[in-house]
Amino acid sequence: MTLTRRPSQAAARRQLAVALAVYLGFTLTFLVANVLMSVGERDRTLDAMEPVAGILLGLVDFPIFCLGLPLWLARRWGLEFAFWPRRKNWLLGVVVVACYVFLTQEQALAQLAAAGIPLGDFLLHLVSTSLFHISYYPLFAVLLLPVLRDNFGLWGGVVGTAVLFALYHLTGFYYFPAGLTLRLQALLLVSFVVSLLFYLWTENLILVALAHTVGGSVGLAVNGTLFNEADELLIVTAILMSGLFAYMIVYELRHRSRLYAAGWWLRAGFGEQV
Repeated sequence: MTLTRRPSQAAARRQLAVALAVYLGFTLTFLVANVLMSVGERDRTLDAMEPVAGILLGLVDFPIFCLGLPLWLARRWGLEFAFWPRRKNWLLGVVVVACYVFLTQEQALAQLAAAGIPLGDFLLHLVSTSLFHISYYPLFAVLLLPVLRDNFGLWGGVVGTAVLFALYHLTGFYYFPAGLTLRLQALLLVSFVVSLLFYLWTENLILVALAHTVGGSVGLAVNGTLFNEADELLIVTAILMSGLFAYMIVYELRHRSRLYAAGWWLRAGFGEQV
């Protein structure tokens, strides 16, 4: 068992301000990219706007605000997170999460099979869309969740993180217009609460992130959005995702002997030890 100490109330409030600033930077940069694409489509300057939006997303928003800053701050502040289980049976988690994905995506999977999309095209689509489905987990699960939990308790952290996740989709009016509807906002909120609870139960962020990208990529494909081109999006995504998974794997290999404190995510109050 490891001993951990939560921050003082003043330190927790400072961490909250910084974490929300990182979230705001991510959301505003994503909004700017959507505005550029919308203006380009309206003014018929999409050929000029698309590369600029791509640079903002691929070189600034996702690598800095979703990956770099959250992972660095989490390590600097000693936040609690879990890339892979060290106490629990990882296979049980895989089975349970896989069953959940199958049951919730059963109809979509049937539609995908009926659509006759070639396997190679879907694999390209799966990799490309992981930029939108995996890269924000360090921001939301590794940084925002523990910071919000330290300030507002477990359920305040889980629900608050899910609310921020749903709200960021409002800025994606060009790339993801369906996210503007009340129904989709509610669905995003509930589904991300479930994802976070699976993460806390399995202590396996890698598993939950992969499950999310499978479900998300299937949903996009059956609704007519297929990223099956070997283009810049695929290259940037492959680089960023390879770096993220390499980081998580190396981190777990280096810390595999240091067990998580039992019930580390259930603690409440400032300055307590487990």
